[in-house]
Amino acid sequence: MKDEVRSTIKDKVVLITGSTGPMGLALVDAFLNAGAGLALCVRRMAHLPELEKRLRAQEKHAMIVPCDLRYEENVVRLIHRVVQRYGRIDVIINAALICGPRLAVIDYPADPWRDVIATNVTGAYLVCREALPWMTRQGSGSIINVTSSLTTSTRSKWGAYLVGNHAIEGLTKLLAVELKETGVRVNTVDIGLLTPELKPVMPGTDWTKAFLWLAGDESAGQNGERIQAADFTDEG
Repeated sequence: MKDEVRSTIKDKVVLITGSTGPMGLALVDAFLNAGAGLALCVRRMAHLPELEKRLRAQEKHAMIVPCDLRYEENVVRLIHRVVQRYGRIDVIINAALICGPRLAVIDYPADPWRDVIATNVTGAYLVCREALPWMTRQGSGSIINVTSSLTTSTRSKWGAYLVGNHAIEGLTKLLAVELKETGVRVNTVDIGLLTPELKPVMPGTDWTKAFLWLAGDESAGQNGERIQAADFTDEG
């Protein structure tokens, strides 16, 4: 299965947001190994050296674009730069996530709430909105959003992050219906439990395979689905 998936991802143009976070870095490695052409969205310039070091170590090249997804004009420039470089966008992984304070709603300050929603939800919406005209003209594309087990097993003091997960699932379902006849598909990956640093906790699994599978041609029939990353084991 690994070789089959990699063969259908090779040379695809994959845009990954949140590429310097714990989840993003693992996705960068997985898609580089699969031979994809990468466009990596980076919010904090301080994280650039680590990402560049990672690329050099693998002797791979990718396009790195500084972009704060909270701002519309930044996202417009991001998409234009990717299309200018590669001429297309085949896969989008909206992995830019922040956790925010671990507080009950009654104690949750408004500014951090806005920041989490702007990053996790509005950022994903803006990326999709700007990239979709290109993807629909291509007649193909895969958008992969990220959710977690918090939407099926609610836990207290996850605040705006938990609410954002529900919003992302709604956005995914809405886009899946709106894009049904375009050849572009939109799905979510449930990455299960997370650490406060938003690192997936999945012993015995290779959760990046869920993203690789949704990016590849084998999953062409999947649209509007919630894929469980825990179903993808280290073997096979």
